[in-house]
Amino acid sequence: MQVKNGVNIVRKKADDFSKKLVTLVLPITFQQFMLALVSASDAVMLGALSQDALSAVSLASQITFVENLFLAAMTIGLSIFAAQYWGKNDRISMEMIFAYVMKITAVVAFAFFLISLLMPAFLMQLFTNEKSLIDGGAVYLKAASLSFILTGISQIYLCILKNSGKAVKAGIVSAVSVVVNIFLNAVLIFGLFGIPKLEIAGAALATVAARMIETIWCILESAQKDSIHLDLRYILHGSKPFKKDFWKYTFPVLGNEIVWGVGFTMYSVIMGHLGTDAVAANSVANIIKNLIVCFCIGIGNGGGIIVGNELGAGRLETVKKYGGKLCRLAVFFGIISGVVMFIISPIILKFSNLSNTATGYLKFMIVMCLLLHGSRRCLRRLQQEC
Repeated sequence: MQVKNGVNIVRKKADDFSKKLVTLVLPITFQQFMLALVSASDAVMLGALSQDALSAVSLASQITFVENLFLAAMTIGLSIFAAQYWGKNDRISMEMIFAYVMKITAVVAFAFFLISLLMPAFLMQLFTNEKSLIDGGAVYLKAASLSFILTGISQIYLCILKNSGKAVKAGIVSAVSVVVNIFLNAVLIFGLFGIPKLEIAGAALATVAARMIETIWCILESAQKDSIHLDLRYILHGSKPFKKDFWKYTFPVLGNEIVWGVGFTMYSVIMGHLGTDAVAANSVANIIKNLIVCFCIGIGNGGGIIVGNELGAGRLETVKKYGGKLCRLAVFFGIISGVVMFIISPIILKFSNLSNTATGYLKFMIVMCLLLHGSRRCLRRLQQEC
């Protein structure tokens, strides 16, 4: 009888883990996939205009990449605390840490907005000396500048939704904003339905509109009775108890993101000075990679929330078991993502609208992605989150 009960307990724990994995990882994975689709649609549509348009926006998007590194550190730090507070059912502490992280993020996002609005050409000169790319990228950055503020705000809201039992709702919000973004990309880039053809500026304005919808929706969702609220009192006066602990865990993550991000950004700088062919090939390679590793990011983000909930509830043995399972899943899905990339790479090469030189570069880049990214990318994301 005791053996039977023990077996039932083990099965129940396995079922609980599977349920948590499905309800958290799949929505987050879907959200990441939809975001990657925006970059893919940009590449396809801008590539239809010209290779230079694709290359210019790809380099300009490195500024978005840098902001996303900061946002990744903030959301990981926020998740560490929010998941544990949610596991303890401590809503007040959750709202206080939410307010503190939002305050810091809004300030940094505003700085990105200002520099992109006022000095877009200067930023582009850091990445390339090709005048056509500098001019095109400056147009994109200036038009997209407001999106930096909106993205900073919406990502913190979405992080709180994921950590408060609303991962599915967060996925729906992101999915709708992505669909809007892709639709407006086509309308504004090519001038459909009687709207002027805006080309590069159209891609930027589509991003701003989509982020605006996403941010407004997040604010309205947070205002619901059962949601975690952003309280102005905590923004002004409620952050002191959290500062030391928050930065204790967030600084290492931020340092990791900065070091990794600087290296990755320098890679783009080198490409930018090799010419438009190298930039265009790198743009397509990154899009392929981002589409494939969505499940790895989902494992990392969802795994961090699962582990945080169990830590908050004080179940340390369960945390250890879940951590082992998540690491094994990370390796497995990393290998699977590499196989998928290998299968679809001939299709990508066939339909990519690149010059012969850029296509040659792209073939080599895909091979390197296959050899390097896989399980390493999954485990890196999981280690950051957990």
